[in-house]
Parts: sequence; C-alpha cells; structure tokens
Amino acid sequence: MEFKIIKDEKDWLEVQFEQIDYGLLNALKEALWEQEGVELASYSLDHPEIGKPIFILRTNGKDAKKVWNAAIDSLIKNLEQLKKELKK
Repeated sequence: MEFKIIKDEKDWLEVQFEQIDYGLLNALKEALWEQEGVELASYSLDHPEIGKPIFILRTNGKDAKKVWNAAIDSLIKNLEQLKKELKK
C-alpha cells in the first residue's frame, strides 16, 4: 500500500493513497470516530476511477498521528476478534 503524507501538523493529518480499497477507508473512518478528540475523519476523492483518495483527520488538539495509530490498533484488534469468532 503506497501513500504520501500531504499535511502533517499536531492536530491535522492528510494522507493520500495510491491504491486502496474503499471498504478499508470506511473502516478506518469508523475507527477514527471512536477515538477521543476527533473533530473530522473522512476522505475525499476527485474522480472515482482515476482519483487518489485523500484522508483527512483533524483533532481538537490531540496528536493526530497518535490518534491515527490508536484507531488502526483498534481496527486490528476488532478484526482479530472477528477472526477468532469465525473460527469457532
């Protein structure tokens, strides 16, 4: 998965993805909204076929990268739990 950080400030993070499944972006968005201090968590796409999605995260002063990583950790934990449940 290739990506480029476009904007990196304490409370603002913008990440552009080269190719990514939109289902993963939606799952990440939901995981971010569950984190404390999130004011904006969404992505934009100029063109659905040739555009590159840009994910935007804004917090209320919290470190955006820490919030981003916490959301990913939460998403991984939930997926691991789902995997365990499906194996039963």
